Amino acid sequence: MTGRWSLKTRFTLLVVALVSGSILLLSGLVYSVSSEYIRNSIGESMVERSDHLAAQLDQDMAARVQEILLLTSLYQTNNQLSDDEIRAQLEQIQAQHSVASWIGLLNSEGIVRVATGGILEGVNIAHRPVFQSGSQQLWLGDVHDAILLSKLLPNPSGEPIKFVDVAAPLRGENGALEGVLAMHLSWEWAVKVMQSMFESNHTKAYPLEYFVLSESHTILLGPKASIGTPISRLVDLEHASQEDNGGWNIRQWSDGRYLTAMSKTKGYAEYAGLGWDVVVRVPEQNAFAPVNLLQVKIAILGVIMLLIFAGTGWFFTARFSDPLVRLARAADKIKTLQDETTIPEEHASLEIEGLSRSLNELLLRLKSQREEIDDLEDIVHTDPLTGLPNRAFLKEYLQHLTPEAKRNNLAIGLLYIDLDSFKEVNDTLGHHAGDILLQTVSKRLTDVIRGEDIVARIGGDEFVMVVKSSRADIESLLADLGSRAVKQISGATDVGEDQDVQIGGSVGAAWWPHHSRDINTVAKYADEALYQAKRNGKGQFQLYHSTSEE
Repeated sequence: MTGRWSLKTRFTLLVVALVSGSILLLSGLVYSVSSEYIRNSIGESMVERSDHLAAQLDQDMAARVQEILLLTSLYQTNNQLSDDEIRAQLEQIQAQHSVASWIGLLNSEGIVRVATGGILEGVNIAHRPVFQSGSQQLWLGDVHDAILLSKLLPNPSGEPIKFVDVAAPLRGENGALEGVLAMHLSWEWAVKVMQSMFESNHTKAYPLEYFVLSESHTILLGPKASIGTPISRLVDLEHASQEDNGGWNIRQWSDGRYLTAMSKTKGYAEYAGLGWDVVVRVPEQNAFAPVNLLQVKIAILGVIMLLIFAGTGWFFTARFSDPLVRLARAADKIKTLQDETTIPEEHASLEIEGLSRSLNELLLRLKSQREEIDDLEDIVHTDPLTGLPNRAFLKEYLQHLTPEAKRNNLAIGLLYIDLDSFKEVNDTLGHHAGDILLQTVSKRLTDVIRGEDIVARIGGDEFVMVVKSSRADIESLLADLGSRAVKQISGATDVGEDQDVQIGGSVGAAWWPHHSRDINTVAKYADEALYQAKRNGKGQFQLYHSTSEE
């Protein structure tokens, strides 16, 4: 008999085993899933930052290229303008866009005929690349130091002046070269773009750094001491595309380990790009601080709870077996973290009452941590500019919605919405005005839908509405929502600085399961209907019609 354990000991070991097993299992599961998810989310957010800066550089350069092409077309068709008239036009363009440090019209011999401020007029620059290459075709010159203009242009900062060149030939009706239109863009515009990104994202706890690299991987923009040096002196990026996880990775730099994201500029419209790369980095310990903190919290909480349960379990007696069984079963259910999971309050003794309270505290803390993870997931699924659901959320939502609609014999309608003339707003009033316009349109579209429907932003000026209805009413509902969306979008919008803009919107729609039993195919048909609406004159609603229906 002396070798047998007492019931008190058995209960103690049983409670300790059940609770510690649940805690270890849950802690390991929560940390494994949540840490990987958080790491990927952080890495993807870094890629979004580098993509954003790369796109901003491309779009700003594309706007300048478009101006050169428009001026070239103007002067080719109207060669009767006097030098004074041309100079006035060029200076007006320069005043509107402070990034243009110098604009000049060269004759076919490479002599500056007309220029802003009269600078270099009469000077032969035929030996310069801006004429030699610009006389052949549209030409873009990468960042370089000012040579002829360094002493002729104002330079309050005293720093070396750097330019990006854009030039295009002017040709007569017979194709003969009549001149070259050239523009020197101050590199300060790129500095300001990067500075605005830096100020909006950099904090003491999250010290982001941006780098812009030339095609040869020389640092064009970045910390002042690094400008002009090869990036290879700081970090090895030779095999970045093969090693990265969707554009990001942990890399060893000369001054430590950093979470590093890299994006390539791709050009935009007529601008083919100059091969620039954008690199964003943040120290590894700062980047993954939430993961490390989660690990510490789970470990401490697990140890505390295990010690509490081991101590209180020693005081259990045989008459408390039923409460103990109930508590053990409830503790085992904690790992599901379902909202309905509760810990019963037991009052058989002070020890059991304390144990039940401790389990409830553990459950509340674990649910709180689960809510924090859910909050992070909400951030990943939300468009940061408008607060609407994004493309990732829309994809998951449709995957869950389709089986539900099938069970309840409902129809799912998709309305694809695109803003007409939005690019002109960005090009003429700037991206800040475009952002205000997108936020306003988002609020208006939200007012159009019903409470059970959603509207998501899936691209620059693209939105999607998802609605549910009976199959008999779905097409009338789509037509009503589409017409109201077009009307709401076309209203005047205040974009700041006493500027009102008015754009239009086009809407295309299709519905499941009528147009297809595959929801992705329905989305494709709605997109096709959208572009049919645009081809029909824009500012209207179009329901998808297949060839067989026509």
